[in-house]
Formats: sequence, structure tokens, C-alpha cells
Amino acid sequence: MPPNYASVPGPRPRRRLRVVVGAAAAALLLGMVPAVRHGAESLVGAGGSDGRRVTVATWNMCGVTAWGCGEYGGGEQKAKVLRSLAKDHGARAVLVQEACRGDLERARAGLGADWQVAFQPYQQVDGAGGATPVDCGSGRGEAGIGILAAGPLKDVSPVAAPQPEPGLRRGILCATATAQPGGGLRLCVAHLSLPPADRSDRAAELRDDQLSALLVAGTAKAPGTAGSVFGGDFNSSPPGPHNKDAWIWPAAYFDTVQECAQDTPGQRTGFESTHENGLKLDYLFTALPRHGCARVDTGFSDHRAELITVRPGA
Repeated sequence: MPPNYASVPGPRPRRRLRVVVGAAAAALLLGMVPAVRHGAESLVGAGGSDGRRVTVATWNMCGVTAWGCGEYGGGEQKAKVLRSLAKDHGARAVLVQEACRGDLERARAGLGADWQVAFQPYQQVDGAGGATPVDCGSGRGEAGIGILAAGPLKDVSPVAAPQPEPGLRRGILCATATAQPGGGLRLCVAHLSLPPADRSDRAAELRDDQLSALLVAGTAKAPGTAGSVFGGDFNSSPPGPHNKDAWIWPAAYFDTVQECAQDTPGQRTGFESTHENGLKLDYLFTALPRHGCARVDTGFSDHRAELITVRPGA
């Protein structure tokens, strides 16, 4: 059956300057963001009515001050959003991009000792092959991708995929969340390259191979798991007929695995935007039965958070 969908309006923060973004209005307070509730198929409280449903979120946190994110709040506000996604929206795991290591640790500490973090920093590679980490600024540590989960994370592993050389290497990271209703859940977070700004050879394309690597990793049968959810910020629009880059998407996307907001097996267009530029750039895919999808405008990023509720082991 198609999942329940909800879009949760929230404060509209100021847009940062990036390839796909212009300028807009100022950020407001986290307290104005409402919780999502849908009765029997609630996104609030992992497990739902049968105790086996799990909610997973993805959120580009826009944490790097040097990347124009200074107008989207500081570490404490972003940590509060992560805690709200868990406590108010029922997320048992959050896949994050443009996250600051310090913000994740602050959120984890606030959620309790049962929560764990897996983190992979970005690398800025120069023309000589030297790699340096990306600093968030304001003493918040390195920037990167990560997984924040309720319970132990095991088999944490980066996924090999082509990356810019020179340029910004973002990456793919997978881990198994063992303490989930219905059994362990394999989680993979990805932040794909942004063409063409990251590439030395602008005729080349990296996202197609990155999407393929993510699909293989995200659908691999992991021992002791009851399914998988994978996604993140793909810096790519869905493969509609008017998208000149539609060819980058492997055929299994939206088919063998379905996206959080997908209404029908054949849907490839018509998705609500997740970014302030009006495009859908953020995704959550799974082959598990879906029981809900929501987007939350946190007020502290140019990306909305997206949340999917699945039933592992079904």
C-alpha cells in the first residue's frame, strides 16, 4: 500500500550562496517546527502500532561556516534539531551530511548513552594530491557525513566510489544499527559530488558511478539485518524527462528500491522539493514496506529533513 505522506512547514531560513541557491529571508526558531503525527501509522515513536516500525531521517545540516552556512544557526541549534528529529519525530537513526563532528557529539550526549555516532570527514584534495579536512569553524570540529543511531553501530565501513581529484571528496558511509525493532537495519549515507564545480575534468561525471556504488552497498545482504535504508544529499534531481542528467540514475532506483515520497512504482517526477532552490535533492530509498514519509523544515539549514518509516523483517 502507498505510504502516508506529510509535509511539515516550518520557518524559512536564509539561503546560503552555492551553485544552486540564491538569497532569501532570515532563519527563525526551532520551537516553531511542529511534530508529525498520523494516527495509527504515526511517524512519532519508532515501531508504530505493531512495535516493528522504524523511522529513519536524512538531513543536510549546512554546518560549514565557510560554505555560507553562518546564517543558519550554530552548533547548539543544529544539535537541538537532531534531538527533535529523534524525540518529536520518532527517528531511530539520522543520516547527516555537511555535519560537524562536535554537533553530532553534542546531540548524541543529549539523547543518552544508548545513542552512537559513525562519522566520515570530508577531504579537500589539492592539485598535488594533498588532502586536508574541512573545518566547520567556531570550534565545532571537522565536517563530514555521518550516522546517528539509537543503539550500537557495527560493521561501519566507507564505500569506494569515484571522487574528485583534485576537489572536495564527500563520500558514502554504511553501518549496521543492531538495536532496531524487527531486527538489525543496514544504513548507508551518501553525499554525492556537485558538478561541475568539484571536478578537474568538467567533461567527466561522477554521480552515476557514485549512485551505482551506493545502490550495491545499500542493497547488499548484511548478516543479522532485516533490511536496509540508504540515502542522503544526492545533488541531483529525480530522473524526469526534462532532466538532462536523468541518465546518471541506475534503473533500479525508484523500481527495485522505492523512495520515501514515491506514490507509485512508476513515479519519477512530481516530488516535493527538499531544498530551498525548489528542487528535490535529498532521498531515502528502501526495499522494505513503507508506512510513512514526511519532510520537516527545521529552520536551520537550506535543506529540509526527510523521514521514512519502514517495517523491517516484513
